[in-house]
Amino acid sequence: MAVSALPLWSLAMVVAFQETVEAYVTSTDTEGDDDLLNKLERLILDHIPRSIAETVSMLGVIIPNVEIGGRVDGADVAALANIRTFLESLA
Repeated sequence: MAVSALPLWSLAMVVAFQETVEAYVTSTDTEGDDDLLNKLERLILDHIPRSIAETVSMLGVIIPNVEIGGRVDGADVAALANIRTFLESLA
């Protein structure tokens, strides 16, 4: 199980992250921004969800990665394991 040193997320933070990623994806001026997007993705993928809202937002990042073959670093798979751990805690 991955351990996250990130602070607790609020719903507003999750929504802001999702909006940032969506704005990036639709932007036509993305030259040199690949590193920024990777850092944003890793921020959410490394997080252990603590609510259903966080889980949904994580899936919003994971699913497009998986659809194109997954991340080389395996962060999307690790994020799915974190989501499973959270869901198991609810059972």
